[in-house]
Amino acid sequence: MSAIVPSAQELIDSDKSVQEHFSIQVHHAGNGECRLSANVDRGWLNGAGFVHGSVAYALMDSASAYACASKGVRGLTINGTVTYVRGSQAEAELVATAKVLNQSLRVMSLGAEVTNAQGELLAHGSFLFQLRVE
Repeated sequence: MSAIVPSAQELIDSDKSVQEHFSIQVHHAGNGECRLSANVDRGWLNGAGFVHGSVAYALMDSASAYACASKGVRGLTINGTVTYVRGSQAEAELVATAKVLNQSLRVMSLGAEVTNAQGELLAHGSFLFQLRVE
């Protein structure tokens, strides 16, 4: 799993500020699925000493957007629900995956998760995208 289809690459190329902010690298985006990773630095630690939950949310949201685009459509997040399972320390590589679960004419639902480099689940979520209809 290492291909990025042109429709997803177009969105990825226009999303550079988010990728740079979170140090995101996209490894795969095709057939309604996406896999990306980010190396999280100490600047993202919260007061408890763990990586802030917004990082996991942002990674899953981005992976969902690229999975959506890999189906040839663009969407806007209208709902995102995340369950945090375990914390992560800084200087860790986080891996986010997303997969299209269902698509109608105007809405797409996706499932996503974030794991650490050891494959331990850190968070999982569901995202609902409103599709741009032209």
